[in-house]
Amino acid sequence: MIYYFTGTGNSLYVAQKLAGPGEQIRSIIDSLENNEHHVDLADGEALGFVFPVYFYTVSDPVLDFVRKMTVSGASYVYAVIVCGASIGPAGGFLRDELRKKGLTLSRVDPLVVPDGAVLFYNIDSPEQMHRQLLDADEKIGTIRSAIEERKPSSITGSAAAGKALLASYHACMGTGKFHALDRCIGCGLCSTICPAHAIEMKDG
Repeated sequence: MIYYFTGTGNSLYVAQKLAGPGEQIRSIIDSLENNEHHVDLADGEALGFVFPVYFYTVSDPVLDFVRKMTVSGASYVYAVIVCGASIGPAGGFLRDELRKKGLTLSRVDPLVVPDGAVLFYNIDSPEQMHRQLLDADEKIGTIRSAIEERKPSSITGSAAAGKALLASYHACMGTGKFHALDRCIGCGLCSTICPAHAIEMKDG
């Protein structure tokens, strides 16, 4: 079972690539909105989390779900954290939150993809992004093999550091700096899939 949170689609893509034959992937946003917090795993089934790092910490939807969920049958828990460069202390923060639920986080893998923090960093060239995506595909295969073999990994970062970074994350939330360009075709896809319901269509 894989639970994913995605803003731009990167983490959904990773979850789909990681899933084994017949393995379920579930949206964290959908689970929260439908009050589906119980995770019932088959014997020996792994529990995975795939999500992007925000400000080097764990985003509110992921924290909210982890704090509300109940789990039965989890013998191996892992996380793949999507990032533009580094996940900071997010792995350790998640480990400590899961520990409060009686769960042991066995493995954390950072996965570098084109950076989505467009307000803070220069956008990579198409060639750089293409190279990053090829490298990510290769690493996803390596991660999937490690998960299938139930391999652990070292997990760094502290809950205290993760919590401290939440303040920066919350301070920079908002949509004021974003706007549509004339290239918008009015398809409405952005408003349909936005996990925060922060986009609405007006006059096409």
